Amino acid sequence: MKVTLEREGKNVVKMNIELEPDKVSRAYEMACRQLSHQVRIPGFRPGKAPRMIIEKTIGEEAIKREALEKLVPELINEALFKENLDIITAPEYSNFDFKLGEPLKFEAKFEVRPEVKLGGYKEIEVNVPEVTLPEDALERALTNVAETKASLAPVEGRAAELGDTAVIDFECFVDGKALEGGKADSLMLDLVEGSFLPGFCEQVVGKNAKDKFKAKATFPENYKRKEVAGKEAEFEVHLKEIRKKTTPDVNDELAKSVGHDSLDALKESIKAELHEVVKQENESRAQRMVVEAVAHAADVDIPETMVERERDLLLGQLRRYVEQNGQPWEEFEATDEYTQMKTTKLEEARQRVLTSLVLGAVVREEKLTVNDEEMAPYYAELAMRYQLKPEQFEEFANNEDVRRQVAEEVLTGKVVELLVGTAKINFVPDECTEDHDHAAHGHSGKASDSKNDEEAPKAEAGKKTKKKAE
Repeated sequence: MKVTLEREGKNVVKMNIELEPDKVSRAYEMACRQLSHQVRIPGFRPGKAPRMIIEKTIGEEAIKREALEKLVPELINEALFKENLDIITAPEYSNFDFKLGEPLKFEAKFEVRPEVKLGGYKEIEVNVPEVTLPEDALERALTNVAETKASLAPVEGRAAELGDTAVIDFECFVDGKALEGGKADSLMLDLVEGSFLPGFCEQVVGKNAKDKFKAKATFPENYKRKEVAGKEAEFEVHLKEIRKKTTPDVNDELAKSVGHDSLDALKESIKAELHEVVKQENESRAQRMVVEAVAHAADVDIPETMVERERDLLLGQLRRYVEQNGQPWEEFEATDEYTQMKTTKLEEARQRVLTSLVLGAVVREEKLTVNDEEMAPYYAELAMRYQLKPEQFEEFANNEDVRRQVAEEVLTGKVVELLVGTAKINFVPDECTEDHDHAAHGHSGKASDSKNDEEAPKAEAGKKTKKKAE
């Protein structure tokens, strides 16, 4: 086999392959034999028809296609190994020249991984703003616990006030016509300034239970439904009931209602949870900042095609999120929010590609690998997540895509652990700590994850890592 390479652009390679005539003939003969077993030919047992009959029945071109389906991947893999090429896209084939008795010729074009020149990735020093607990964190957490046990009791003998919860039926009219989807029954509406539409709640205040009245409000200019954005709407409202939230006192009785023997026991549990949350956040910050420092210390020329593919993946995730929330994607694409997010996603994609390339380079430099023992806990977690039965687990664990996904997660965790373990990390005061509401995590009996998946840090260890080390 003869292989020649041509470079096109930063990381695109065109490979010209030429295979000797005798090997081409053998591949063609093998395809004939395989097809003779698959096609029923009158007068011949399966696999016994001569080549001339098979060619007449099936056609030479169909046999050639069968031969190429098996031959081409083998040739490509052999050529990639021979030329030591690390490709990152599936080959695009063209210019096939397949004539019996002559060499097989064709071209394959693909992208190869850009060269990464690592900086001193074991000599990284970062200053990490340290998250600390505000002095009132415990009190705020206890308040949150009490809020979870709050109840809404009917109010009698007075009109609705700000802070109440109103139970209302309403129908919305715009330009004198009922708005499609603008009707609700028994809506629980918290009477807070700015809730629902601006000025609406204030018109409910002062009304009594059972009252029927009209209210006016204007849709914001950036409202997601463009046909009503900026327009005034009239509502026919029926105030069915007024309720007032009652929050229990923070005492032993409250503690027992959430599964603790006493208020002191509840406080100790909350303290442990808060400290675990802070610990995890500081570890996450350190991991992210170390990985970003390593990435920016490296020298790599990132092709725009890689960035655009990553951006398209991110926009695909955004599309699924938008559609799951009931908004047509085409409608969202017409908004200013989409235009802004498209730019944001491009920059996020660029950072993710950079991080991925650099982490992959460290993996190869350090010759990191994973084994089945390291992957086992990840399989167990995925099996629990998807509620797999025992008889389904073996098939699941042997699935090639699942194995690749799990191996990537484990490998990414190992490389991040290595980088953090060799870095010098200085925790410094964080001026924003006082504004960070750790108490808002509440108390659920386990540490909460403060990370939002859609805006997750670009590189974190182990299972929290969203981008693989390619």
